[in-house]
Order: sequence, then C-alpha cells, then structure tokens
Amino acid sequence: MLISFTVSKAEYIYLQKKESKRAAKISLMANIHGFFLTVPLNSNETALNSFLQNKRNWITKTYEYYKKFNSNFGKIYDDKLHIHYLGQKYRVEIVKDIIDNTRISSSINKITFHVTNKKNYKKHIKNWYLKQTSSIINERINIFSELMNVRYTKIKIKDNSSRWGSCSSKGNLNFSLYLIAFPLDIIDYVIVHELAHLKEFNHSKRFWEIISNIDHGYKEKISYLKKYGNFVII
Repeated sequence: MLISFTVSKAEYIYLQKKESKRAAKISLMANIHGFFLTVPLNSNETALNSFLQNKRNWITKTYEYYKKFNSNFGKIYDDKLHIHYLGQKYRVEIVKDIIDNTRISSSINKITFHVTNKKNYKKHIKNWYLKQTSSIINERINIFSELMNVRYTKIKIKDNSSRWGSCSSKGNLNFSLYLIAFPLDIIDYVIVHELAHLKEFNHSKRFWEIISNIDHGYKEKISYLKKYGNFVII
C-alpha cells in the first residue's frame, strides 16, 4: 500500500506501507529506492499520522539526501524511470508493441522499450542490459588480455548486483549485467581487475601492482563503484 506524504508545496513522495504481525510499533526506513513503513496489524490511523508528523524533518532531510544522488543515478521520486547507459542518464519510456524492441535516442537522452507485456518491463530492460554488457565485454576483454598476456577460459554475464565481476580458479570470468550502466573507463577497470586474478588469485600487493601497470587511476574507479554502484540497480 502506498501513502502520499507532502515534503514541500510543490513535491510529494510515496511511502510504501506494510503491516507486520511481528511489529510492536511503527517503524520507518529509507534507501535509494524509497521510504518503507512497517506498522503493526490493525494499527490506528491517527497514531500513524502522528508518527509521520514527528518524523517530518527526518523524512524531508532524507528525501533531499537521496534526491541529490538520484539526480545522477537510478529512479527519481515520481512515476518516471531513468536508467544509465555507458555513464549517461536516460529517461525510459515503456511502449506496448507486438514485438520486443529497443530504441536509443541519444539526442534527447531517452531509451524506448517496445515490449509485448508492460508488466514485465524490468525483465526486458535486464535482458537488454545483458546483451549490451556481453557485447562490450567481448569487445574490450581481448584488448586487455593480450596487453596483460593472460588467457581466460570462458565469460558469463550474470544478474548480479553485489559483485561487478569474479574469477574462478579455472579461469572462468563472470561479470554483472549492470556494467553497461557505467562509463567505459569503469568497465575497463572491472575487466582488468578480473584478468589480474589470472596472475594473482588474491588481493595482494602484487595484484594491485599488476592493475596499476594498466590503470594508474584504479583507486578512483574503486571509489566510483562504491559511491554509485547501488544506484544503477533496477
């Protein structure tokens, strides 16, 4: 259930409300995806309104905090969806059609997803992400594998939002489908990182020296991923 909450004369947000048998009192949390209310079963509406008014300052400050980051990444607090592609923010339009198709309008920063089932639009976006990431990885990885004189066994693109890449002892490399959301230099860093594991299967000093020989600014890339990584997840 969604509850509207006015944060200013011109802006309002939706709080996602959930009733819980285990909840002894009303609680509220927030993250980049929105605000989440947990209330006891059959809670009193008057008590809920009082709780929200007492939390008004916190809600407003938290809203502004996430809005600042969401201006660069991910969703905004209305019904408009945005995603990133190669570091650029694009407005998303979902159109029902007889076939699945995707059109990128770079001049107006919009990606139109033509889908046969609008309810599954996120699945379509993820599939598109997977294809785009697979294409860029296969294009770039051979450049760096030759430069670093390493050989991998195979590549797999996964729906993984917690790890951007991984390397197995057998030389198999895995990459997150969300990588295509990042600028090319960030994607290159993740590729180099995983290829370096083919020489050093750890994060030792020698490992970081291997990366530094290819990417002198790798520390900035790590900071970038830590700061903005969660904002590209849909």
